[in-house]
Amino acid sequence: MSETMTLGFQITAVGVGTVFVALVIIGLAVSLTGHLFKEKPPVPATKTAPLPEQSFGGVDKHVLVLLAAAATVAAKRPVRIRRVRFVSHKHVPAEWAATGRAEHIRESLH
Repeated sequence: MSETMTLGFQITAVGVGTVFVALVIIGLAVSLTGHLFKEKPPVPATKTAPLPEQSFGGVDKHVLVLLAAAATVAAKRPVRIRRVRFVSHKHVPAEWAATGRAEHIRESLH
């Protein structure tokens, strides 16, 4: 009986030790990968001229700032807005657009 217990403890110790060593190796590999592929530090913003007070092409400076902030978040890097182009939806039938808006409102209420 004692030989069986000793053998069981040895097998348990080898199994637990193997799992522990494997976890340490995986942890080191993940840590090394994290250090190798870490993101670059953010680029400091350059000094630019202040935005004009009047609207530029029908877009005031507050809208430009919001567009730049949204684009920066979406791209996960600083962006510069050079042009704003409005998309006309005149070619879309009014009924189709109204149905789309109604569906959007219905989905947002649920």
